[in-house]
Amino acid sequence: MLPYPRHMTTRRALTDLMAEVSGRAREWSSPQDLGCDRVPVTAAWLASDDPRAMMLLLAAVHPRRHEEKCIELATEMSFFETMRYEAHMMSRRRSGMNFNGRSPFYFIHLYQLLRSAWQVTEDTERSRLGPELAAAIRVVVPDPFTLVGPAA
Repeated sequence: MLPYPRHMTTRRALTDLMAEVSGRAREWSSPQDLGCDRVPVTAAWLASDDPRAMMLLLAAVHPRRHEEKCIELATEMSFFETMRYEAHMMSRRRSGMNFNGRSPFYFIHLYQLLRSAWQVTEDTERSRLGPELAAAIRVVVPDPFTLVGPAA
């Protein structure tokens, strides 16, 4: 826990918060301490245009397997080539199927794919895609803490 409560006041607050969380996280198989209340995090979620920070928040809050939500997210973001390919691959690896490697049905997996693809995406393309991907994420996950229903 941080020694002081975090105040989130800027539009980029979710990006800043997730940079802090990822810097101090040790074990991503359990929920991470965000260091601040849900209300400002939810407000930052709604205002964010950073899809990487949004996916990392989902991974931090929901470290367990979420097959349906991951498929929905990849499908909703399928206008981005990396996610289109991942949605196709996920549709081929449904529950009960054996496959080699890590399960793709974790938010941390989608975050890692997005982060890798983002590094090789041109700046002009990133500035266009960022808000579109963020909006697509919010369509599937309106509330990052419950994964359902409208954000408070």
